[in-house]
Amino acid sequence: MLEDPDETLRLLAVEDDQTFMETLNNLVEDVFPSLIIPSSKTAHMSALMELKAGVGGSESNLFLGELMRMYLRYAQSAKWKTTTVSSLDTPEGGVKNAVVEFKGPGAYDSLRWESGVHRVQRVPATEASGRVHTSTVAVVVSLFALPPFHRLIYRNDKVLPLTEESDQVNKELFSMDDVKVEVMRARGAGGQVGLFIQCHRPASGSDS
Repeated sequence: MLEDPDETLRLLAVEDDQTFMETLNNLVEDVFPSLIIPSSKTAHMSALMELKAGVGGSESNLFLGELMRMYLRYAQSAKWKTTTVSSLDTPEGGVKNAVVEFKGPGAYDSLRWESGVHRVQRVPATEASGRVHTSTVAVVVSLFALPPFHRLIYRNDKVLPLTEESDQVNKELFSMDDVKVEVMRARGAGGQVGLFIQCHRPASGSDS
């Protein structure tokens, strides 16, 4: 019909062809993958990201600030809600360390692979002689949605409370019967506060 001598039929064929191609692209890109690939158990969970400047001095702080802005813009495009829990800015316009919450479906699954050390090699804006510097930023991404108790992040003797997660948690991730909570208090002056996590894996017949 695209080559039909009747112009009206050709126009109708073009419109039908465009509609068909849009539907086909939607099926290939969105529908088929969701049917073939099983949904993640953490697909509904939000993410907590901690960024900390590494080697590189002030240039590392600048690099961290750029990474943080990149993640915030990405979150905006993904329609996630972001909350900057803490941020230590530097006089040069950089950021020494920061903690950011990303709330929305798919936030953790999308950002979990960003955990690790990010490195950049470039001539810093603070370098007058034109030498190339190597700067690093450490990124840690963790999920949060652990009722019935609130989780706390301990950093430099400061407690950073997470905002309450209202989304329903997938019960298959863990059972609260397997969680043991203990409270320990230091005696005497100068008591320390910290977070301790223990993991126990039962021995199996394959273990030596």
